[in-house]
Amino acid sequence: AVAAAHGEDLASVLLPNKADVIVRKAGGGSNLQFIFINSECLFVQLDGKADMGVGELMPTLLALWKVGAEAMLPSVVIQRPVAKFIFGGANVMAPGIHSVLPCKGEVAREGRLVAVRAEGNPGAAAVGRLRMPAASLPGPKGEAVEVLHYFGDAFWEAMGSPRPAGFVGDQIHSTSDTADAISAQPDEAETAAAAEAEAPGEDQSKATESAMVKDLEECLLQALKVRIKDRDLPLAGNALYAQHMRPCRRAGSNIDVKASSFKKLSTFLSHAEEKGWLALKKNSADPVVTRIFRDHPDLVGWKPWPKHVTAEAEEGEGQESSAPSASIQIELVWKVGKLPLLEALKLEAPQDGCWTRDECTAALKSYVDSRELWLKNNRKRIGMDALLTSFLAFEEAPSASFSLESLSDLLLRTLPACHRVTAPKGGAAGGFKQYVRPGKPPTVQVRTDTRRGHHVTLIHGLEVCCGCLQIWHVAS
Repeated sequence: AVAAAHGEDLASVLLPNKADVIVRKAGGGSNLQFIFINSECLFVQLDGKADMGVGELMPTLLALWKVGAEAMLPSVVIQRPVAKFIFGGANVMAPGIHSVLPCKGEVAREGRLVAVRAEGNPGAAAVGRLRMPAASLPGPKGEAVEVLHYFGDAFWEAMGSPRPAGFVGDQIHSTSDTADAISAQPDEAETAAAAEAEAPGEDQSKATESAMVKDLEECLLQALKVRIKDRDLPLAGNALYAQHMRPCRRAGSNIDVKASSFKKLSTFLSHAEEKGWLALKKNSADPVVTRIFRDHPDLVGWKPWPKHVTAEAEEGEGQESSAPSASIQIELVWKVGKLPLLEALKLEAPQDGCWTRDECTAALKSYVDSRELWLKNNRKRIGMDALLTSFLAFEEAPSASFSLESLSDLLLRTLPACHRVTAPKGGAAGGFKQYVRPGKPPTVQVRTDTRRGHHVTLIHGLEVCCGCLQIWHVAS
């Protein structure tokens, strides 16, 4: 059905040979069917009662990001400030539309599926159904597109909260210098001429391969220098490439062995062995690194780039900004109140009025250092003064001196215990919300069970925390 509607080339991108295709039906009385290709949900059949491929297929945002919005659906281009309303689940209103672009020369028709994207950014922000004639858009009023699937919804969260280029928080930034306008598809002669003009020459191709070789060598040196320890050896070549070289590449860059002159990972690692950087296992079908020559001048002289400029750090920031992919954190804290120690150190009370054990220990150490209470004959023991003696109310036989850790425990016994919950907000804007509840953290029990022939996971003990959380975040 995809090949018939959009052509073999597009189908080969979304449905490669020997791809794993899984169809899952929605529960709760819904008729939707989700089509997964290599573990990615690329299509939703809106009429689940129809035979597969017969009902209307809606491409997901993941599919549109792979091939481009106009390759599959006509596009309704919105003004960029409107994006934050779309991310909140609102339908597209006619005044916020910039233009309407066709799909392969086919104009958008009322009642048909359309992609919604922002001006200057090719990434689709939503998929919906056109509810007004395209000729009347943009217009002064009216609901133009009924949104069915959007960036920031629960379905997007279930797919791992991916973000295309230019999607930052609840805004879409421009990634193209050319303005979007209503235009017809170019004819075959123009397409051929453009392809010929854009086709790289042999010299340019060699230059690209040479640059990729340099990038691969630099990423390998970076991985050997800062990531891989001798205890990690022997290390499979595939693991070296996927788990070390790619994560430590510079942010915004890409490495691909197939785009280099080596074409194969085994050839590239043999090249590294010839340079004297590492040793490979002999007579092995797949490359396996058995030794790293850390005294080689190239490794000794290599100056690693900082970790915060790597692709791994960039992806980590993206996960933090897309809250659903982050986990719920519950930590034990103690309510400080008007603690005399705060007045003695002239410290302001923490924002939520609570300290962790480490913060309490750090404050005590600062107080002891400022009052010079360390014993002269034992720098690990602390002599008591009037303020510290007040912590001994629960001690039956107090000692004359204490260690920093034991004194910290005594202080915490005088403070009410609480637990701080940090949870993702969800949605496109991301971020976290934090609150403090009285008492120690709940004891959480996780177990599996079988209900009506289905395996389920049961969680007990988080009920006290779920009042301010979405159950989807708990389940993830």
